[in-house]
Amino acid sequence: GMDYGDNLFRFALFAWASLEAPLCVPAIAPFGEDVVFVANDWQTGLVPLILTSHYRRYRCFGNARCIFVVHNMGYHGVYPNPPRWEVPKFSFQDFGLRDNAYYDKYLWTFPVDERPSKGRDPRDDGEAIKLLRGGMEMADRVVTVAPSYKDEIQSYEGGFGMHDTARGRSYHLDGILNGIDIDDWDPSKDPHLSHHFSADDMTNKTLCKQSLQSELGLNQKADTPIIAFIGRLAPQKGVDLIEQILGWLLAGDHLGVTGDVQLVMMGSGDGHYCEFLKNAEAHNKGRVVGYVGFTPEMERKIIAGADILIMPSRYEPCGLPQMYAQRYGTIPVVHATGGLKDSVVQYDPFADAPPEEEEGEEEGEGRGE
Repeated sequence: GMDYGDNLFRFALFAWASLEAPLCVPAIAPFGEDVVFVANDWQTGLVPLILTSHYRRYRCFGNARCIFVVHNMGYHGVYPNPPRWEVPKFSFQDFGLRDNAYYDKYLWTFPVDERPSKGRDPRDDGEAIKLLRGGMEMADRVVTVAPSYKDEIQSYEGGFGMHDTARGRSYHLDGILNGIDIDDWDPSKDPHLSHHFSADDMTNKTLCKQSLQSELGLNQKADTPIIAFIGRLAPQKGVDLIEQILGWLLAGDHLGVTGDVQLVMMGSGDGHYCEFLKNAEAHNKGRVVGYVGFTPEMERKIIAGADILIMPSRYEPCGLPQMYAQRYGTIPVVHATGGLKDSVVQYDPFADAPPEEEEGEEEGEGRGE
């Protein structure tokens, strides 16, 4: 779909409502002023502005603090000012504030080659506001959804043009790894599974695999590993990498890749990748499933029945499927980036191997003497 034309006003109204709620929402008692506002992503970027420019100015929420959480640095919430050339520029006064204070914290200028006129029209000065930038600048603390992602957003490669903003808040920037509800994601009692299992008894995981193969129309082959992908169909998720290696994965090579594998992909998003999923299944019936769409029930069935979960993301602020997979005894194979690096332990086949060679060398040296 498309954005609403008045989205900026809508998000401003949402921010005002969020700040008013602790003072007036009925509960056992109103929360009052001693609260912490947790603002998530650019859609809430105006919360710390209104908190500072309005409420604190009038001695309200003096002890309150605002934590701004960056879930994905790739989405900034950019709004040109003016929205169209034929209308005047807006200011924060248009959203109910007393003046235009702190506008500079949100100000951003489109590069000339990204402006509609390409610099040919003097009215097109490229001025805009970035809600993500303002939220990061104005909040009392900034948090990312993984410790490694905190470092990545301060880099040129991972900052999406806002690495300087992230570095400028480094003293007040931290990363806290997301988590999952292990009571909800519990294969021993998950109501969506045909059979239940646990870390102590994995026997029924094989039966979950058989049920998945039957439901999705895959060949009933217990010894063939099922590789699963679940995610948004977008370049960030590395779907194009799966597209590139599909033929090799299914055909095998002389280096040990057998081609004896089944692939289940589920997600929605970019039209090109939706077609890829459909075509991959159509040309490989019984071996490949391209499930365009998403249901929580099918997600659980896939994770329980698969042997391997792949996440070839180019960047991943945190990610949750890799955590679900480990909970359900499915091996996550991920790109070491962001929260994937923090939540999946790198397998080292030699880490616990006894140093036989070294011992042999020492014994040999002893016998030689």
